[in-house]
Amino acid sequence: MRDACSVLPSRITHHASRSAIPLLIFLLLLLLAGCAVEAPQTAVTEPLPVTLIADGESFHLTTQAANVRELLVEAGIELGESDEVTPPVYTPLSGGETITVVRVTESIETTTQAIPFARKTVRNESMAAEDPPLIVQAGKDGLQETTIRIVYRDGLEAERWPTQTVVIEEPQDEIVMVGIGAAGGNVSFPGVLAYISDGTAVLLRGESAFPEQLAVGGQLDGRVFSLSPSGDYLLYSRVDGDPAVFNNALYVIETQRSAEPRALGVENVLWADWNPASEAEVGEIAYTTAVSITTPPGWEANNDLWRAPIPPDPEDELEPEQIVEAYAALYSWWGGNFAWSPTGTQIAYSYANEVGLINLDPPRDVPQRVQLQTFTEFDPPGDWVWVPTLAWSPDGRFLAYTGHDSSDPEDPTFANWVVDTTSGIAGRFVPDAGMWAHLHWAGSPDAAAPLAFLRTTDPLDSQRSSYTLWLMDRDGSNARQIYPPANENSYFPRQQAFMAWGPTGEAIAFIFNNDLYLYTLTDGAARRLTEGDAVNTHPTWAPYGTAVAPTLPAEPTALPPDVPGRGP
Repeated sequence: MRDACSVLPSRITHHASRSAIPLLIFLLLLLLAGCAVEAPQTAVTEPLPVTLIADGESFHLTTQAANVRELLVEAGIELGESDEVTPPVYTPLSGGETITVVRVTESIETTTQAIPFARKTVRNESMAAEDPPLIVQAGKDGLQETTIRIVYRDGLEAERWPTQTVVIEEPQDEIVMVGIGAAGGNVSFPGVLAYISDGTAVLLRGESAFPEQLAVGGQLDGRVFSLSPSGDYLLYSRVDGDPAVFNNALYVIETQRSAEPRALGVENVLWADWNPASEAEVGEIAYTTAVSITTPPGWEANNDLWRAPIPPDPEDELEPEQIVEAYAALYSWWGGNFAWSPTGTQIAYSYANEVGLINLDPPRDVPQRVQLQTFTEFDPPGDWVWVPTLAWSPDGRFLAYTGHDSSDPEDPTFANWVVDTTSGIAGRFVPDAGMWAHLHWAGSPDAAAPLAFLRTTDPLDSQRSSYTLWLMDRDGSNARQIYPPANENSYFPRQQAFMAWGPTGEAIAFIFNNDLYLYTLTDGAARRLTEGDAVNTHPTWAPYGTAVAPTLPAEPTALPPDVPGRGP
């Protein structure tokens, strides 16, 4: 059945006479008007309540804006290029939101700072020990200009970043000449001992009376400073460019007199060391690198790992092999710590929350990376990351490290651990050791080779407390403080390279109050080898103790039975 509005007009026009047409047209118009479709009504949007915080004031508004951008336009708020809006401007409004506008501005500030001059000591064989020190060159401070970008949020300073440092005037070192006996008597020892003194390399050949400076060709940065296993070469890193920026290069130099440094063509090195078991003529090294950046801490780790034999011919270039391209780790921007095994077949690694092994030439059924222990990371204040340092037992079976000993990232509790690398079983040897414990295992082939480590005097604040030097047996027993005597003040460096074991495992060279000391286990005596104002660091001693091929029992027996476990 058709609609009456569509049928009626056709019928009327069909039967109507000509005289009635005007009347019919009028009636037709009335009928069509009654059948017209009514237009829809426009939807009405309810006002929404919102809170707007901008320019130091808070406004409670009602708005019909669809999103944050429209609200800001409606309120007359103009945004700068760097201003921050929370939530973002494209966010739809549903009512009840709080929109915050933070005004972000920047400024550039230039400051001028003095660069303190360094003091260097030159020992002269022609001067007697009782002669007063002679100032050969007076020291003079330098001058540098630093450009700082300052970021303000709502008018308050929020960030401050150094963007450029220009040295206007280089400092001039103070050079002091002293007699060879100024260190207070000659001390003899086996092997070769090297250390850094005010940024220069000093070598002692079996006795302390005749120190020699190696011509390393520049300022040492302390990242790498290690004698080769035989003591014939020194591997080191030195500053390459602006000392205010992370930028170094890797070098090697023979320890014979009048040797010249040799650049290895490797830059921005975070860690490097010798393979203790290499049979190469000069030796084999491994290293990791980083990218120099302008924001703290000054570098971004590549988390790579390379190995390379050093060519005997200085004219030949280093040809490294990449072992790890990039390892994804927690806080990877800081980088990790590494340590060659005594057998040279593995490199131990550590990051903020794990300790493991990298097998260098694994069979097909053995993975390249083995994670030994995991623990909760420590979240320190500032732009740095705490990472455990590592020490191998002489037989290459056990790995000692300091682990964060709490499930709370902000709890500064640390303990010394030893893990069996063949089984993964670990034992807590020293609770409350402190974050800078830095275990060192004697390299002696003696099966009872002890461990040396630092121990905090305040476990609740081990980051800033003083430390004392301790020894313990390889099973964690018989721990005892060896230096300084009880109740005496002490200051040991925070670096892992604060000490080095001698070749026989009967003596320790360590840094204490910026001086180099030699401690002998046989008589328990510590003798100071250096004097003066120089800052001495990074002792390294060669030849290394001979590693023993491990004999692996069916069940691990070296860990004390009362502290088994999988890790902190």
